[in-house]
Amino acid sequence: MNIWHDLQPDLVRKEEYTVFTANSMGSTARLSFDGEAGLLCLDHLSDSNIGAPNNTGFLPRTCTGEGLPIETILLCSQPLPAMTLVRCRPVGLIALHLEDGGTRNYIISAACADEFWSACLTVDEIPTATRKAIVRYLRYDQQLVRRPVSSTEFCGLEQAEKYFDACQHNYLVRYCGKIPPQG
Repeated sequence: MNIWHDLQPDLVRKEEYTVFTANSMGSTARLSFDGEAGLLCLDHLSDSNIGAPNNTGFLPRTCTGEGLPIETILLCSQPLPAMTLVRCRPVGLIALHLEDGGTRNYIISAACADEFWSACLTVDEIPTATRKAIVRYLRYDQQLVRRPVSSTEFCGLEQAEKYFDACQHNYLVRYCGKIPPQG
C-alpha cells in the first residue's frame, strides 16, 4: 500500500481530511516522504535543542509543485508516531518566502479528536507562543537544507483551501489522468 495514493478519495476533502503523520512533536529527526516507495525516510537530524514543536504530516492525494503531497503542521496536544492516520480540518496556511524567490507552503491542520485544538477555527486563535515556535522550527529546518527563509506569513482558511484545491487538482492531473481544461 502506498499511503499517498491508496487512501480512499472521500477521506481527503478540503473541509476535513486524513493526514498521515511524519515527524512527532519533540523529535529532532526530520522524516521526509518518498513518493515512489510510499514510505517515510530520514532526511536529516536537527540539533538536539531544536525539536519539532508540533507533529507534522502529509495530505494524501495532493501534489504540490515539487511533486510531493502537501505538508501540514498538525495542531495536536500529544506527540503522535510516524504514519499515524489522523482526521483533521484546516485552520490556515503558513507561507515561507525563501531567499531564492521560492515559497514553501504548509497547511495548518487541527486534529479533530483533540478536544483543545479542534476548537481552534482560525490561525488567529493559535497562541502567539505556538506560532513563534512553528516559525522558529520551520526557519531552522529550511536553513539545514540550505534554503534560507526571508519572511513568513500566516494566511487564513480561504488561502489554505485555495492551495488545497490547486494541489488536489495537480494530483488528479498527474496521477489520475484528469485532463486540465483548455484555456
